[in-house]
Amino acid sequence: MTTTLVINYTPRKGSYTKILFDEFVKLAKKKTKLIHLDLSQTPPDLLLTENLKLIMEWNGGKRDFSELELSVLSNHNGYINQILRADNIVEAFPIYNFTLPATVKAWIDAIIVSDKTFSFNPERGFTGLCKGKKALSIIVSGFDYETSNDVKEYGSSTIRQNFDFIGISSEQILAFGVDQNRDELTSILDNAKSEIKKLVDSWFPNHIHSNNFHHQYQNADKDI
Repeated sequence: MTTTLVINYTPRKGSYTKILFDEFVKLAKKKTKLIHLDLSQTPPDLLLTENLKLIMEWNGGKRDFSELELSVLSNHNGYINQILRADNIVEAFPIYNFTLPATVKAWIDAIIVSDKTFSFNPERGFTGLCKGKKALSIIVSGFDYETSNDVKEYGSSTIRQNFDFIGISSEQILAFGVDQNRDELTSILDNAKSEIKKLVDSWFPNHIHSNNFHHQYQNADKDI
């Protein structure tokens, strides 16, 4: 039975992103084990002086960290371990000011770690270490960027680039224009739900799982 890490950043009451996230959960919960991460409830640590110093030391080859240093890195470790243990990753978030919400970007910064999710060799360059996994991004925006020639968003390309970097093949379901095209709101959401159903049927054909939705924040192991 596969394990699917489902991540949402949907702090706003009445969130359309949450509606689509819940649709995936409803359709997938009997077909795969779901591990839930709500980034608005368990936000990643920002890269600040102390933890950034330790992460840079790890990337530079240091592996012998003290208990105190490991405690500083525990937030990052938890997110990394969730990615490594999952077969599939689903992340749902809105576009804020043309890009990812800061909390979602902080999650990306937490999981992009040398010798965990990617490696580097001077001759071969960068290699993603999470190959064989699949990812879906459910992205919602009030503005319809798909029909605009002048205004662009960078959230969808940023999340795709980072999944690609660590070796994960990703797909995207975009529900844009939910505020701009208010008279088409029902159609926009229904189309997105239809895409979600097609993806669930494709990812989990003929899978039935008796266990339901597990809320879990995976505490870090001793290693980074």
